[in-house]
Amino acid sequence: MTRGTSPDLYVQPADDSLRAVLDSVFASGRYEWSQRPDPLAFLRQWWLSLERWLASLAHNHPDLYVALLWGAVAVLVAIVLHASWLLLRIVRGATAPPSASDASASPRSPGSAWFRAEARRLAQEGRYAEAMRADFRGLILELDARSVVRFHPSKTPFEYVREPGLSTPDRGWLEALVLLLYACAYAGAPCGPAEFAGWQRKVEWRASPH
Repeated sequence: MTRGTSPDLYVQPADDSLRAVLDSVFASGRYEWSQRPDPLAFLRQWWLSLERWLASLAHNHPDLYVALLWGAVAVLVAIVLHASWLLLRIVRGATAPPSASDASASPRSPGSAWFRAEARRLAQEGRYAEAMRADFRGLILELDARSVVRFHPSKTPFEYVREPGLSTPDRGWLEALVLLLYACAYAGAPCGPAEFAGWQRKVEWRASPH
């Protein structure tokens, strides 16, 4: 009410008109309210029900509540111990050196002669990349028989380059072979009769006196 205005001149707005204005405002899209679905509502409801049940059990049957609590603790401890035991076995298996039984169980047959013959057969069929892979396997088996490297089917070709039994010249020779093998057999470099003949010359270099 404005100063100097008579109280009789102050007009109270009608409730119906005020309600109509509010309804028109809240009817707009920006005030369109919808309840968002809660995917965790079931879990919360289940957890609250469990809490109520445990509270009721503790109040009405305290001995049973204590027994249930200690049983849950025992199960949790058993799970932790079992997981720790599995983890320890995994770590020990990963860090332990291969035993003699592991070496004897490695698939060492067919031997180096078979792989070298297979390489020649594949080369005659024009499958030079496969021939290089077979020839490299035969070479590694030959070096293993001479105790220069230690063969294992899970090793990559580059792992043989780091073998401690290799001399410095042999290490450089084997590294050059591995680089050629990766380029031709895995990286899609040209691999034909000339590349395979060059591969064979590099392989036979090991028999030359140095």
